[in-house]
Amino acid sequence: MPYRKAMNVATPIRQEKTIGHSVCPHDCPSACALEVDLTAEGRIGRVRGAAENTYTAGVICAKVARYAERIYHPGRLMVPQRRVGAKGEGRWQEISWETALDEIADQFVMAEQRHGSEAVWPYFYAGTMGQVQRDSIERLRHAKRYSGFFGSICTNMAWTGYTMATGTLRGPDPREMAKSDCVVIWGTNAVATQVNVMTHAVKARKERGAKIVVIDVYDNPTIKQADMGLVLKPGTDAALACAVMHVAFRDGHADRAYMAEFADDPAGLEAHLKTRGPEWASAITGLSVEEIEAFARLVGTTPRTYFRLGYGFTRQRNGSVAIHAAASVATVLGSWKHEGGGAFHSNNDIFRLDKRELVG
Repeated sequence: MPYRKAMNVATPIRQEKTIGHSVCPHDCPSACALEVDLTAEGRIGRVRGAAENTYTAGVICAKVARYAERIYHPGRLMVPQRRVGAKGEGRWQEISWETALDEIADQFVMAEQRHGSEAVWPYFYAGTMGQVQRDSIERLRHAKRYSGFFGSICTNMAWTGYTMATGTLRGPDPREMAKSDCVVIWGTNAVATQVNVMTHAVKARKERGAKIVVIDVYDNPTIKQADMGLVLKPGTDAALACAVMHVAFRDGHADRAYMAEFADDPAGLEAHLKTRGPEWASAITGLSVEEIEAFARLVGTTPRTYFRLGYGFTRQRNGSVAIHAAASVATVLGSWKHEGGGAFHSNNDIFRLDKRELVG
């Protein structure tokens, strides 16, 4: 901070700042509300979670909290560069934005003239951009009649399977985790990637004595925060879910009245699971029979169990079946009918945004 000397006393110069309100632009389901310190010169300072937003609850992840370091880092790329020399040599030449945009546009035009407009294929998904920057690329695609594609490169495995289980891509309010007696964090390293999940799960543990269960394919930082951590072999989540439902039917934890009203074929499911018990699942998942039994008993005897199903289900070829099975555990147990219970993956379907003008 600059100082002004007077009578040999160093006095700090106060720099006025205001608080800006924003939302995190990262491709993350939390979409955290932000409070950003803004200096009189228009520079950002500290970034924190908005305290008045009941989901963000004043908490933000480490990478967003350090946004100012990223924006003002001396090594940040600020102008386009064109590669010179052979690929891999690491030799680059700075060019103007006008030159870069013209070169890209020329390549599009040449491809279109040579092979037709479908030769150009904007292939993209999400990153650090938000709704406008991401989806407005579609305006170019539609105006120029470029090739289209299904715009969900990495999430569709989970979205399809979850929707098969629920009929829609939405679930219980994630703030209800704070009202749970058991929070199952399945397939997401929430400590690093969804800090708000931990905010509400830990609140439930402190205020209600809730148990936190973490299921993943490696011993990650979230597992270290858990009361019960299960590390299974990659791609075997469905087998674990089947064994849990097997135990629920076997031990009388299945909510048959709930399934009779809301499930498609509970009798067929029960018959299908007859041979898919903990011993069967242990050989597939690498978990011990005792671990599977303990997990099944915990969720089976805890009505307010909230299954937070993460994006790990999108990273396996069997992901749709796996998340369908995991969400079905909540149906077999009747967890959905309790506040603080059910299965949640994404609330994408609740917003119903009209993007017609945005995407052209």
